[in-house]
Amino acid sequence: MTFKTIIKTVFIFSIFIGISSCIDKTKTVDNRNAIGIFNYDNEQQLTEYNKLNLDDTHPNLLNPQISKSDHSLVMKSWANLHQKLGNHLSENKFNWEVEDSTITVVHKIYFTPQGAIENYFFNVLNKTVRIEKKEEYANLISSFAKNNRIEYKKDSNFAQCGKTKYLNN
Repeated sequence: MTFKTIIKTVFIFSIFIGISSCIDKTKTVDNRNAIGIFNYDNEQQLTEYNKLNLDDTHPNLLNPQISKSDHSLVMKSWANLHQKLGNHLSENKFNWEVEDSTITVVHKIYFTPQGAIENYFFNVLNKTVRIEKKEEYANLISSFAKNNRIEYKKDSNFAQCGKTKYLNN
């Protein structure tokens, strides 16, 4: 082998290693930024959600026994988050495409100590809503969660759950 051939081989090998290490780093970043969205009606997602046992590590702040001193602040932050979520759905022209006048969604949202949304579990109670609309709703929740947080912070992870009725125009 000539010196030029050895240099070319080392150079190509270095480029290959550099590219593959960039690909691995990109995958790691994407996984850390992933937000878990779980639809009750999707059996696979429900199984994944149940395996996480999130209720063991995220106490529900809407329980007055857990958030005794700042219960009103918790309630206000919860209402503000839902207002922002409703605006997000409207801005994206989301429509449930059913005749029901309201759509009821039971959800549980899991937060980091800084208030970032970590996981979102939901169950659309209206039986007339198609699975495709539930998937579209999940995608909008995912995009909402990347850029929004609850206006509340705590020393540890926490959750909030509730039932929301969306007007269906």
